[in-house]
Amino acid sequence: MEKGRRLPVFAMAVWLVVALLVVCVGAGRMEAAGGSALRDKTVQFLCREYLQNGVVNSDVGVGAYACYILNRAGVDVAAWVRQGVSLREAVLKAAREDLSKGGEVRAKQLAQDLVAVQALGEKELAARLLQALKDRQTDKGFEDTGPLSIYSNMPAFELLGRAGLMNQINTGLARNYILDQQYVREQNARYGSWGSLDGDQYYADFMATAQAVRALHCLDPEKKDPRVQDGIQNGLAWMQRQQKADGSFVAGMDDPVIDTAELIATLKTLGMDPAAWKSGAGKSAVDYLMNESLNADGSFGTSMNAMDATWVLWACLALEGKGDLAKQPQTPSQGESGRQTQPGAEATFSDLKGHWAEEVVSRLVQMKVASGYPDGTFKPEGQVTRYEIASMMVRLLKPDGASKQDLSMLDVKFQDCRYIPQWAQEAVAVALREGLVSGYPQPGGGLLFSGEKPVSRAELAALTARIIKRKCGDVAPKGLDFTDADQIPAWAKEAVGVAYAKGVAGGYPDRTFRAERRVTRAEAAAVLLRLAEVLAG
Repeated sequence: MEKGRRLPVFAMAVWLVVALLVVCVGAGRMEAAGGSALRDKTVQFLCREYLQNGVVNSDVGVGAYACYILNRAGVDVAAWVRQGVSLREAVLKAAREDLSKGGEVRAKQLAQDLVAVQALGEKELAARLLQALKDRQTDKGFEDTGPLSIYSNMPAFELLGRAGLMNQINTGLARNYILDQQYVREQNARYGSWGSLDGDQYYADFMATAQAVRALHCLDPEKKDPRVQDGIQNGLAWMQRQQKADGSFVAGMDDPVIDTAELIATLKTLGMDPAAWKSGAGKSAVDYLMNESLNADGSFGTSMNAMDATWVLWACLALEGKGDLAKQPQTPSQGESGRQTQPGAEATFSDLKGHWAEEVVSRLVQMKVASGYPDGTFKPEGQVTRYEIASMMVRLLKPDGASKQDLSMLDVKFQDCRYIPQWAQEAVAVALREGLVSGYPQPGGGLLFSGEKPVSRAELAALTARIIKRKCGDVAPKGLDFTDADQIPAWAKEAVGVAYAKGVAGGYPDRTFRAERRVTRAEAAAVLLRLAEVLAG
């Protein structure tokens, strides 16, 4: 019996040794390519964790996020096989399961699933995960579950930025949410941080602060937004105050390895040198990472789990300039104010070839109604905002330009006037003067323009109906024979009927209208082209 018990243990030991030899061979290749010994140790630790425990889809285990970081490090996660299932297969399965659970799964986990499957080349699954996050975004982030929701929302925003997908969500809402969470109410030790409230007590959090700073950087890579840049600098100042004598960074009872890794990744993302931030004893975060993060037993940090190993690996990649840590996507506001194709020119957007809206967009560009982004893209599946719709409608109608009085009316009319970006101010002023747009009433009186909000199909129908009535006279609304007509808001029913009668708005093949669905830039282009044809007679 004793011999029978030892055999499986021996077999497991052999299996682990063989698996680790495979990892070490791969690590050796990475060493030759410039990788560090410390990085190799993290890979070995994570391999052991997966072979022993399988996928644990959270920070503390080997799940989607660890898979994403391993992939960035050049590790073949398909070669890590446990009980016949590779890490790649296990992570994809976990991501599909998370997606099927809908709102039960935290936004942070969906974002981790998204960056992992994107890195693994699963485009269709990545698109579905991205859409799930887009559908959940509001002015409260991706979820509003109380003070602690910041710990799900902030990493979700940061991960989208890191993966180059920030421009796929509503960047205005993201910007306002992140800045509104920063502690700037009084000048004290917590000033500039991000964290959470527990009753009347505020707790500053290092990870949330680092994530917020990186997300803001992705939202304003060209440093054009003073409020965003103030938020970044205040956040960095708070982070720098958390440095300890040994060079590490830690706030409260955190694991210093985690906070130090976050600091390194943040400074590298911003193009700064983490070795330049030295403690009074002359030690930097890099010194701590290289000399103090690895424990004698091969684990990392005070928690000694997969999270520590993953974060150390990430910091190593950051120091090597790898890992997609400094992506700088263009935001929608930059797009509409940026690249403008000249009349009669052919639209050659890199992301429109073969898209159903390719010809539609090309015609609108020739009409100088639509424009793209400085990077040569149109981003047809990005959500169109109120700023963009106002700009395109004004270009389509070509009314007189904005006067000084028109611009001054913005301040009179909208409480959030100071947030209207310069590129959109004239268009919004003209649209207000022409009666094309209005604001959102506030409980205390006054209006918000909320230009960064995505436009719904009901709102776009109301806008087009307003123009149709002005240019074409009274139009009898067409009967709403959509299967979900009862879900069209009362205020929009007549407008939808008018737009429907003129063929500007219609339903989907399943006979639904989907009034609250957010309009993509491609869909907005199609509506505007149909409107232009109606107005041309």
